[in-house]
Amino acid sequence: GSNQALNSYQRKKYVWKLVYIHVLGYDVDFGHAEVLALVRSPKYAEKNVGYAALSLLLRSDDPMMTSIISTVRKDLTTPGTANPKSNAPVADTAQSLALCTIANISGLELVRTLQDEVLAMLLAKSSTAGVKKKCALCLLRLVRSNPKTLVGKEFAPKIAGLLQDKHLGVLTSVMSLLHGVATHNTREYESLIPYVVHVMGMLVLKKA
Repeated sequence: GSNQALNSYQRKKYVWKLVYIHVLGYDVDFGHAEVLALVRSPKYAEKNVGYAALSLLLRSDDPMMTSIISTVRKDLTTPGTANPKSNAPVADTAQSLALCTIANISGLELVRTLQDEVLAMLLAKSSTAGVKKKCALCLLRLVRSNPKTLVGKEFAPKIAGLLQDKHLGVLTSVMSLLHGVATHNTREYESLIPYVVHVMGMLVLKKA
């Protein structure tokens, strides 16, 4: 487990040193408990450092993988609610950090285990526009690594609703995702052509 004697500053400093060792080209197979302790922290400054280190140091054979998956899943499904002035995660901040980490470590068990949660968040009406954008781009990153991540017949009907979203950022992110998945299997996404034409027409009219 992590060293409870370390205060916040000491733990962050320790983890940044691990990252530095990794950047120098050395294997870092220790100190992961301290990284996980930061990820679990309710304070944004600590959680941010934890996720940054996690995205760099995590290995597929990490003995703490089960605990890591559980912690990341909790952040995905339970966004913070604290005031930003208290240095704690606000609204979708914890979710955003988790999504960025998943996108940066594609191919690991963590990604395969949590990709369904990412898709569910993309489709959830309760998700903020910021979270939806990150979900779409996270899935795009996963699809580029493994085209079988999303099955066209199942995914095409679900993405139709997102192509009617009124938020420009969500639309452009979803369009990027659609372009990524349709590249591998165009026919399964032909039913979405009317939606795409509508979106493109709307963008042209707004620019005119």
